[in-house]
Amino acid sequence: MKNKLFLILFLLTFSLVISQGKKDSIKSNPILYIGMNLGFVNGNFKGGIASFDLNYQQKNNLFTFKYSSILDFKKLKFFIVFPIANTISETEQFSLLYGKRYVEDGFSYHFSGGISYNTTDDRIINKRFSYFGFPVEIGVNWFKSKKKKFRILYGLIPIGKPTGFGRSIGLKLHANIAKKAYVGLGLNFGIGWHKKYNNEI
Repeated sequence: MKNKLFLILFLLTFSLVISQGKKDSIKSNPILYIGMNLGFVNGNFKGGIASFDLNYQQKNNLFTFKYSSILDFKKLKFFIVFPIANTISETEQFSLLYGKRYVEDGFSYHFSGGISYNTTDDRIINKRFSYFGFPVEIGVNWFKSKKKKFRILYGLIPIGKPTGFGRSIGLKLHANIAKKAYVGLGLNFGIGWHKKYNNEI
């Protein structure tokens, strides 16, 4: 129940932020994109992380809502030569971050910080507990610098008219300062509008 209430609060806050930027999006597209990050973490958790984030930028201000899932793989078993992960804990994390993002042609970099709500299911002591944290992240992304046709099937087939909507790829260094702290590095994939393209083609 707590997770649902926290998620609703985040979404309401994020919707208010987006509504404030509607005036800016009349002349050109908004900077609005979704990201997926896959990587590893170290610290109180040692394992893998997968996260999904929704990002909105107004001027140089970046607002992010993020959901993360962390699997702690401190114990590994091997079948012949293949490692098999023995998950000892699983953590769900909801984060709301604010930061600065700067765009230079087809490249951007950002740094953000905020608050997170975490729920860890510890399978060793068979206990589930929740706690708040302070997430921080630094990231870089590459995307198309000008409007182009969107491509499907691994970028092989262009469709429609030139558009600012497109994909991105980048790296993200992130951490969470909390009862269960960690630092991680991951590969980031995105889709959406990563800059204001105006009417340029």
